[in-house]
Amino acid sequence: MTSFIFVLFIGLIIRLFLVGNPGFIADISFWKSWSLAAVDHGIVWTTFNTNINYPPGFIYVLYVMGKIYSFLGNPHDYNAYWLENNFAFLLASKSIAIVSDIIISCIIYWFFSQKEKLKQLGMLDLTVLIPNRRKPINESSLGNVSSFEFRVSSFIGKHLPLFLASAFYLNPIVIIDSALWGQVESFGILFTIIAILLIFYRRPVLAVAIFTVGTLMKLQNIIYIPLFFLFIARYYDIKTLIKCLASGVFTFFLINLPFVLSNNMNQVIYLLTVNSDYFPWLSLNAHNLWWIVAGAQGMQITDRITVLGIINAKTLGLLIFSSFYLLSTILIYFKPSFRNFLLSLTFSIFAFFLFSTQSHERYSYPVIVFLIFLYPFVDNLLSKANRQSNPLLSERKHLFFQILYLLLTISFFFNIHTGLILNYPTNGIFFLTKITTPVLTIVNSYALIFLFIALLPFIFSQISKSFLFIPVIFLTSALTFLHWSYLSSGKVSLTSFNPIVTKQDFGILQTDMSTNSSAGWKKWSRLSSNYFFYRKGFGVHANSYLVFDINRKFSRFATDLGVDTEADTPASVVFKIYADGKELYQSGKMGRFDFPKHTQVDVKKVKRLELVVTDAGDGINSDHADWLNPILYK
Repeated sequence: MTSFIFVLFIGLIIRLFLVGNPGFIADISFWKSWSLAAVDHGIVWTTFNTNINYPPGFIYVLYVMGKIYSFLGNPHDYNAYWLENNFAFLLASKSIAIVSDIIISCIIYWFFSQKEKLKQLGMLDLTVLIPNRRKPINESSLGNVSSFEFRVSSFIGKHLPLFLASAFYLNPIVIIDSALWGQVESFGILFTIIAILLIFYRRPVLAVAIFTVGTLMKLQNIIYIPLFFLFIARYYDIKTLIKCLASGVFTFFLINLPFVLSNNMNQVIYLLTVNSDYFPWLSLNAHNLWWIVAGAQGMQITDRITVLGIINAKTLGLLIFSSFYLLSTILIYFKPSFRNFLLSLTFSIFAFFLFSTQSHERYSYPVIVFLIFLYPFVDNLLSKANRQSNPLLSERKHLFFQILYLLLTISFFFNIHTGLILNYPTNGIFFLTKITTPVLTIVNSYALIFLFIALLPFIFSQISKSFLFIPVIFLTSALTFLHWSYLSSGKVSLTSFNPIVTKQDFGILQTDMSTNSSAGWKKWSRLSSNYFFYRKGFGVHANSYLVFDINRKFSRFATDLGVDTEADTPASVVFKIYADGKELYQSGKMGRFDFPKHTQVDVKKVKRLELVVTDAGDGINSDHADWLNPILYK
């Protein structure tokens, strides 16, 4: 215990030393704005009158930040409050994550000190190198296992709680996220860890309540929801699952009670969904598959680009992620154990980080935490041989896991540090900033994909390799289905594509609905021009500019076009079609009572198809225009 307290003290000193660094200045500025709004005006007001895009539960955290600062300074002293190096606010905001770091470390130390409970969960006794041997083992009998490996393994086994708690608390990823960057990953995962442990201490209803709170604080936890409830159903029973679902629903409404009482639950839905397309880029500085595709320019290329046949990057990324996620669900369904639950959580969040577009560099954070909880179960992974039956193989497995964890720590840390210095070069570590280059970030992306593949043997040590055919069939079937119209009939509706550029002077683009439909479900209306109705198309408002990446896959584009029936009498527009910047068609001036026109153009070898609607030179008043039944032909 004395050694653990010393580790906590050293880690705290390091964090306090880094607190004064302005970190990721934009995030800290958001904390300032949102926390001040929460303290001065309340939870609900903040969601309507600021640009907050975090889940509603996080506003409580912001409120606490603001209250902590109010003890240290005056938030209404504009000049002091908004200084980038306002130490009082940096301390107030970063203290949330720093305290979470300490709590998680204490939980790790406490949990892995519970030897009897760990044995019940399937963890072998690591306090001795080879248990149940009459004669003590000597180093010469270890064969190829070196004396150094022997001593390291023995030390770790005897001091496992201290080793694992230190692996988290002194991990550079944890320190840079909370004390330097100023983010709250540790606060979000704290709830997940508590929930996991409560499940295994046979408190599943309370576990789901805690997990729900965590999800409403940090939205990335939503990825674990299917795995959580599937595991509860398999580890316990359906009756327990129903109780847990009720617990989750009750907690959800309890946390959102201010919105319930003010009849603003629609705002909760908005906050939970706003980030689904908030940053439509290939990669938000995450060193993953899409960072490679983007050539280290992930935040400069939209994820709407077509990358495989007629499928865009976002869709393909979700399909690849879903395939690996399916493998995680198979693992839990057939082998619902504590070890495999942790393994499935690790595998799924790692896959999300690597293969989904719009992934942040910090989405990798939970991997290094879950792996700490997995370490004591290494003897049960990679092969059926364990410490008792094959001590030499056991040492190799532990060494492999340690190296894997070290390499992941280095790669994830480099990635997170790169995300920081790309925005604020002076706030990072000097020597690491100097050697960070685009080429090195791409190399790191390949390294992380390789390390992800290195986790697959852990999965297939628990289930048959034949289960791999299920995600493969899923991915193949999904790709075939999405290409079916293209392959079978040689034509595809342009509405199957998401535009890579969308601009218009009023309202927002509507797919398969008229422009007024953007006002809400009460205004939903089908596309029509002079009472000719259509099922497919785009409802826009002049001046409008749409760009589609059709990836040189088509030879002809055909469409009807006209002013929508819902427009007022003064409406007048001009439709134009461009291919890679070259004008192919112009409709001439069209009004409210004109019949829809039909046109088709040659788009052979065209990469980008551009659809333009102008106001015909007389203003945009009531200029509701429709691209009707737009079809691309193979």
